[in-house]
Amino acid sequence: MSTIEKREIEDKKIDFIIKEAAGKNSEASEYLYLLSTCARIADDIFDNDIEISRVSLLTLIEILFVRLPANEFYRAHQEFLFSQHVVMWNAWDISNVLSKGDETAQIYAHVLRDYINEVLPLVALLTQGHNKMKDINSLIRSLFQKKLGE
Repeated sequence: MSTIEKREIEDKKIDFIIKEAAGKNSEASEYLYLLSTCARIADDIFDNDIEISRVSLLTLIEILFVRLPANEFYRAHQEFLFSQHVVMWNAWDISNVLSKGDETAQIYAHVLRDYINEVLPLVALLTQGHNKMKDINSLIRSLFQKKLGE
């Protein structure tokens, strides 16, 4: 759950990190924006803290069934990226279960819910090489680190 103000701050971070991770590869950038949009809508559906519009649901369907499979970056690296998608979904799904558990479970949930960010260093590796992957890995740790309970 987040406020409009928190979302605006997060959106600026996301814009920055996507540009850094994708570099000059516009298809990689589009791929990351598509993932980000899907994650936001799915999380909104799960949290049920804001009303999800019909347009948002149709956007989610369009991304999953048309835009993502047609994205050239995704198509070129599907073997790597699809396995990452499976792990991202699984981590997010279990984080929602663990968040209702004891203190230890909540710590795991806190970390696992942001596993989607792990695709960013992979995209940086594929677009710009090993050193950029390491840079992005460090950046996501500082950009998206939150206190427990946030």
